[in-house]
Amino acid sequence: MPSKVHAKEHRTMPESDARKAWTKKNTVMINAKLQRSTDADILSYLNGKSTQAEIKRGLRLLIEKEKEQDR
Repeated sequence: MPSKVHAKEHRTMPESDARKAWTKKNTVMINAKLQRSTDADILSYLNGKSTQAEIKRGLRLLIEKEKEQDR
């Protein structure tokens, strides 16, 4: 006989005022709207990956490539 499992809702702790101040001072939010039709290749590549990490990695590769071209 299967046992019943009751999942608890995940509750996050409220963000402290100090953490909110640190976040406001030290971070920037960047948004991008992608179209499913014209940006399908990008969306497919990002599927299942950390979008933030992949965007940072791609930009760093581009920066490095441009630095090499300027030399």
